[in-house]
Amino acid sequence: MFALRDAIFLIELAIYCPIIPAIIFIILIHGGRKPYTWRPIIIPLLLLSGLRISGAALGLTAMNPDKSTLLTTATLLDTIGLAPVLCLLIGLLIRANTPVFRGLPLWVFIPLQMVAVAATVMTAYGGRDLYSAGQNQAQDLRLMRAGIFLFIAAFSATVILAVTTLLKVREKCYRTERATAVCALLSVPFMSVRLAFSVGSLFSGQDSVLNPLSDDEAGIWLHFFMVIVMEYVATLSATAVALTARRVVTMIAGKDELLSDDE
Repeated sequence: MFALRDAIFLIELAIYCPIIPAIIFIILIHGGRKPYTWRPIIIPLLLLSGLRISGAALGLTAMNPDKSTLLTTATLLDTIGLAPVLCLLIGLLIRANTPVFRGLPLWVFIPLQMVAVAATVMTAYGGRDLYSAGQNQAQDLRLMRAGIFLFIAAFSATVILAVTTLLKVREKCYRTERATAVCALLSVPFMSVRLAFSVGSLFSGQDSVLNPLSDDEAGIWLHFFMVIVMEYVATLSATAVALTARRVVTMIAGKDELLSDDE
């Protein structure tokens, strides 16, 4: 008989396993050649899908009483996702700006990715003993909260850059890039819910229903809808945009402008 958490692990496997062949197909149809590479999107997709599949596999393995200790690892893997999803939104904006004449340069987005990595390190290191009675619990909690604030800052900057990008690709000739920018913007509400859950889990205490390690059914459902579902909407949207984008990109010789594949 499956427990609620085990059933959710099965759902995660069912929704994320198809993303892997989709990524392979994206690589095959688009390739990895510059300047119109989809790698800024593919890499976060791989990371997030790998985390979710690994976590779900470990969680199902923990159903064996002899391997029940794996459940904590599986649950912790389930809580990691802010950085890959944020980098996915940034990757969408990188791809949307690449062929656009006077589009936002790559160096605008690199600091945001570095902030996301730094925030991940801070939250992961601080969360290693967060819900234990260790003497460093207060210090770890402060470190995790600082990491969350970095995520909020990077996410806020990403939203501003997404709006700016959409204004730059309004022209009809940039259909693929416009769709990519719209995808990033439409993912913002879902990412906001995901970020709100992380903030709430850090500021509400160990006994809160928002505690990702809670065994309470309400807490498990909240984690599923506010984390897994929110992340999957952004993941599926980005995958769909990459799969449906036109493959051929043309450039006009003798011109400095880069033209999109829709011209």
